[in-house]
Amino acid sequence: MQVTKVGNVYKVTRITGPQHNFLGLSFSEVEVPSITVERLQLDDDSGHAGTLDEQQLIAAVRRGVTEANQQFGTHFCVATVQYVVTDTPDASLYALLAQKIVAAAWSDTVQAVSAVNP
Repeated sequence: MQVTKVGNVYKVTRITGPQHNFLGLSFSEVEVPSITVERLQLDDDSGHAGTLDEQQLIAAVRRGVTEANQQFGTHFCVATVQYVVTDTPDASLYALLAQKIVAAAWSDTVQAVSAVNP
């Protein structure tokens, strides 16, 4: 799994055989009253794996971000969640994906601070 950043959105994809999951997150410096959810659709929905429970997915993302924030001593707040509606319905996996994204965001922050304060 490799995390990429496009604009202000961190994105990660996990594909293992027939299972596939995508997660995109953007962060805010403060808690937002309501997370923006962007449901993505693939042009070819022949790989329909099932139906994700959006509330479980968001809960898993929040849990993953909270755990990663504790691990890295950060305070990333989820502003936007992107996911593919036809991805494999395993909400708990999204906690892991969220942790990977926070790790990448933390690494970006550390590198930015190091560049400013060598």
